[in-house]
Amino acid sequence: MPPEWDAMSSSRCSSTSTASGSRAGPATCGGSSGSSTVSSTEYRRMRVSPAASLMAAVTLLVGCGVPEQERATAPPASWERFADEFIESYFEVLPSSGVWAGRHEYDGRVPDVSAPGIARRVSMLRDFAARAEREFPAASLTPGEDLQRRQLIAALDGMLFWLEDAGSHRRDPAWYARAISPSVYVSRDYAPKAARLEAITAYLQGLPAYLGQMRATLEPPFARPFVRTAIVRFGGLATHLEEDVPGVFADVEDEALQGAFADALAPAVAALGDVEAWLELRLRDALDDFALGEERYGALLRRVYRIDLDWRTLKAVAKADLDRNLKLMADTCRSVDPDLSMADCAARVRDDKPPAGAVARANEQLPELKAFLVEAGIVGIPSDERAYVAEAPAYRRTNSAYIETPGPFEEGLPAIYYIAGPDPEWPPDVQLQYVPGEADLLNTSVHEVWPGHFLHSLYGKRSGNRIGKVLRNGMLSEGWAHYAEELMQEAGLGDGRPLVRVGQILDALMRDVRFLSSIGLHVEGMTVDESRRMFTELAWLDPGNAEQQALRGTYDPGYFAYTLGKLIIVKMREDWTATRGGRDAWRAFHETLLSHGHAPLPVLREVMLGPEDPGTLL
Repeated sequence: MPPEWDAMSSSRCSSTSTASGSRAGPATCGGSSGSSTVSSTEYRRMRVSPAASLMAAVTLLVGCGVPEQERATAPPASWERFADEFIESYFEVLPSSGVWAGRHEYDGRVPDVSAPGIARRVSMLRDFAARAEREFPAASLTPGEDLQRRQLIAALDGMLFWLEDAGSHRRDPAWYARAISPSVYVSRDYAPKAARLEAITAYLQGLPAYLGQMRATLEPPFARPFVRTAIVRFGGLATHLEEDVPGVFADVEDEALQGAFADALAPAVAALGDVEAWLELRLRDALDDFALGEERYGALLRRVYRIDLDWRTLKAVAKADLDRNLKLMADTCRSVDPDLSMADCAARVRDDKPPAGAVARANEQLPELKAFLVEAGIVGIPSDERAYVAEAPAYRRTNSAYIETPGPFEEGLPAIYYIAGPDPEWPPDVQLQYVPGEADLLNTSVHEVWPGHFLHSLYGKRSGNRIGKVLRNGMLSEGWAHYAEELMQEAGLGDGRPLVRVGQILDALMRDVRFLSSIGLHVEGMTVDESRRMFTELAWLDPGNAEQQALRGTYDPGYFAYTLGKLIIVKMREDWTATRGGRDAWRAFHETLLSHGHAPLPVLREVMLGPEDPGTLL
């Protein structure tokens, strides 16, 4: 997806960045619900540490106290200090990333998305990329540091793509919704509830100005799918804030905090309502102009994912994987009933709904999956941390399931695996179809938790990769999680029951169609309706899911990363294990892959197979 990079409140060298916030380490006074003994006043004091004040002073000296001429000739700082300087600047630019990461001195802050703020952001991104290249030649770094350097340069280039090439800040109103999620304040028990209420109040106070800056920066008319998605996100956020959030904090017995919250809530909800009404008007002059085009699509591949292959080659790769999965689907369905069509076979799997609902069944599946993973021995589990399951809030309904893991600076907090309910505006029969079937839900739980995203996050937390803990690479993340689905089937998940395998194949087909749909929508002139039909005809999706997936392809062209990432990992596995014991080395391959954090897959292949690697990416 386009990165959650929606802010720049001040430049790296401004006096306000050092005056307003020394940067603290992890806030650890939170803990499980009801277990914290730290008062909200003590928590606020703990948000700034002496070490953080020193870091701010170092940043000021390095960034501002030395003339530019002297900086150009001065010996480079250590990579560790440079990486820390970047992380501080990153959180200044996007406070929501600091909050997500567990740096709660950023609580309540919303980003500056004015035109000058965007310009300062671009300048900062370019500056850090240039310095990483100029000041840190590979020969001066350890292999681990050089991996971080390459990861940082790639991530910065990807962020710049969305601003410079895609122009998301001008073209896509939904782009702005991603940096203002309140979910950390609402769902993550990182601090006493009174402190979180104070934080979300500050967030609410800043929302009207943020939304005003957004409208001033955007340049209508917009692509119709962008507007439709933005209406869901901003309208859903307003509903969530008004109907759900007050109840979360109702037991905070502090009249002053409750009064400030109520005073901030009404204007914030009203501002979101104004945005929703404005977007409804924008539908009148909306366009079908969402496509990147061939040139920008090539830039997306190179700048965001480090893929140096043209779209025609990738289309052939996607088509080959689609054909492979269609054959596997046909063979598996015939093993159920020789006379069963693939459409009826898919319907049988989709119609097998969990009686108690998706959230309750997923809660049962997670310990079962973990036990299977331990028994199969295909990858180690580095800690006893667990994930919990909850229904996704309305404003996050644009994806059917996702997981939110605690940030790298948090301690003792669980991950939350969210499952979205159907849109209540849909007809009842469409809502029922949207609920995942038992096998589909099992595969989603594999993808999101065991051994997908959640396990990956456990390895990432223990990695020495400083940059990888803060910046995530979508192709490695989604490629691994999708790869894990097929891996678990090969290990025997489901005890050979063919309909369980069909559930996994159907998800693989959906990812294949995403790959083809991305290319079609952005390069070949495919319409949203044509994309939707492809999802229903080749992946047998229900109308609600097919609509959701087709729309997602317009604003998230990188959703090809699931299949492409999986295929790159499979090729890496075969090449890496060829000289290390073959299949017996799969576990070692998996653990080595996950231990590197979130580097781009082409870079990671070079690191794992060495500079003399004669193999190819695919």
